[in-house]
Amino acid sequence: MNLNMKTLFQYTLIVILTFSTAFFILSTEGYSQNTGLTPQTTDGFETGDWQNFRPHYIGDSNEFIRPNFSINNTDPISGNYSLQWQGDEEEHEWIKVSNAFYMELPAKVSIDFRVKADDTDWSIGLRLLETYDRFAGVRFSPRGNGRFHLSLEDLSGSASGVRAESGGVYRLTLQRFDDDDIRATLIDVHTGQVITKLNGLSSVTPEALGIYVYTGAGSETVIDFDNITVESAPYRLRSGEWTRSPHFVILPQLPDVAEDQGNWVGAQSTIKKDDEYLMWYRRRDNIDRGKGYGFARSEDGLHWEKYENNPIFTYDDEQFYSAEKIHVLFVDGLYRAWYAVNSPGTWYTAYATSEDGINWEKHGLVLDDTYTKDVDVVYHEGLYYLYSIKDNVSLGVYTSADAMDWEHHNTIPLGVHRHVAATYVKKTGEFHLYATGGFAGVSKAVSKDGIHFGPFRKVMDASKVGLDDWADAGVTYLSFLTDEHGKIDDDRQMPIYYQARNTWDNNIPGWLFHGSERVVLAGHYDGIFLGIPTTVLPDGTYEYHRFPFEVPRAEGLEIFSSRETEVRLDNWETDSLIMYEGSLTAPEAGRGHSGEVNTQVQWELTNLSPGEEIELILNGEAVSRKQADNNGMLVFTEVVNGNDGPVTFRMQKVSE
Repeated sequence: MNLNMKTLFQYTLIVILTFSTAFFILSTEGYSQNTGLTPQTTDGFETGDWQNFRPHYIGDSNEFIRPNFSINNTDPISGNYSLQWQGDEEEHEWIKVSNAFYMELPAKVSIDFRVKADDTDWSIGLRLLETYDRFAGVRFSPRGNGRFHLSLEDLSGSASGVRAESGGVYRLTLQRFDDDDIRATLIDVHTGQVITKLNGLSSVTPEALGIYVYTGAGSETVIDFDNITVESAPYRLRSGEWTRSPHFVILPQLPDVAEDQGNWVGAQSTIKKDDEYLMWYRRRDNIDRGKGYGFARSEDGLHWEKYENNPIFTYDDEQFYSAEKIHVLFVDGLYRAWYAVNSPGTWYTAYATSEDGINWEKHGLVLDDTYTKDVDVVYHEGLYYLYSIKDNVSLGVYTSADAMDWEHHNTIPLGVHRHVAATYVKKTGEFHLYATGGFAGVSKAVSKDGIHFGPFRKVMDASKVGLDDWADAGVTYLSFLTDEHGKIDDDRQMPIYYQARNTWDNNIPGWLFHGSERVVLAGHYDGIFLGIPTTVLPDGTYEYHRFPFEVPRAEGLEIFSSRETEVRLDNWETDSLIMYEGSLTAPEAGRGHSGEVNTQVQWELTNLSPGEEIELILNGEAVSRKQADNNGMLVFTEVVNGNDGPVTFRMQKVSE
């Protein structure tokens, strides 16, 4: 299907989760390839894991303890799976936190729960978190003899006594309105009866949600959670900003290493080759560190099939004891991989080649400078450009003609340990170099020659709370969706995969302080995207109503408006007689001190031939005809009365 052709075909991908001997397919709900991504609104743990959540300890213990979350597939509340908590001899207080949901105000979160307990030393709840210390919540706690206590964690402290049955299924709902009001509701799921409501006050702006659980030492309480639902204001994505996708997790931990070993998935490399998406990633547990490299493929960049025989290769354990980031290109008929290996006190970069991306021949070290690791490589005009961590706190720049023998050209001091990512932008002819982590988020520098770079500027930061909330390196190991040579077409349409890393807690020693890493999706977008409903803002920016992942960007067109105006571009083909077709809805006309207030709309066309004549048609009638200037640019300007309803527009070439 040619996405640049004049007709958009919409289709819905069936959400699949299946396990087989060869691959398992990871699903993302509600995805439509042609029209972008909309927010995930539910999670019933039906993927058989908790890929959108991670445990965060908030108790008082000075010892390292593990959480007791598991997946219940024996007697779930509904469907095939529920999230389950079991008390034990330890005292526990945790939240299962997620920022994988869109939570713009007003927001409402609900969860079903079931408790089986012979004691009263437990509590469950929901939280809307701005940070870990600033939140609004509701808690459900026993008082004995079938009596329970529902209380708000907010400015009001509202509470109510209720009656409930052990083993019953109840729904807990927490709402945060625009005006600082909050409301908690407890519902009997079986009967649909509202048991009680609490009203309170909170100024918290939620960044994430949290499932709260507490069990005292020796409690044998079993708690099941299911059917998380999130409702919020309509999704909006501001153009020009680096933003997390509303479908956040695309490669969870499943199940390479047992959860209680702290399995990691990340440090990945991604390319698009022959309409197929390919990913190589580092497998790692938090005991022995790097465990070699896995491979996955995808038809859409979201649903990934892991190869059954991962790891596809690993380091030479007679010389090294760990492996880290891998970067892969496909050049001259071979997949070429550069990967980091570890020996006591330092890191090096090794090299391997493959004909199929799965079976690899290792060629040994190609960068043996002390602490040179985690490289990104771009192949441009017969030369390989390599960027690496160098001496732990700098970035190194190298080139090579054969991918093995490298010449060092530049060292960029950073003052702190940061990771590296790089790509080449075909549209601008620029190399982009990124430094991530080091308590500085994601920073970008630009170069024309790939060796000498301008200043770094921050473009993204770690989350305040969630899956990627580690201030040091919550957003790290960036990999761009590049072609076979590590290049992208346009930095105004830039999907980004990265390894989400969470803040550490619970007095976890050494390398045990992680274990929730997974690969997630973000992006940087600007312009008009085919089929994406868009709000044109008066300052010249856009708000997309869907995340335009792998949606064609219309070349040569920008739209401006004096008032917020809804626009949708339906067809775009600059080589055709009809170049652009779409519709817009302007706000209703108002009254000002000098009369009626209407909306000015402007269409800017570029990349035309000087003197080329274009006609603007509104609602089927030709309203303007203009010629491109010497720079191949023209602007149509019209006034639209929003009281007249939607307006269709078409720009077409004037035939001779």
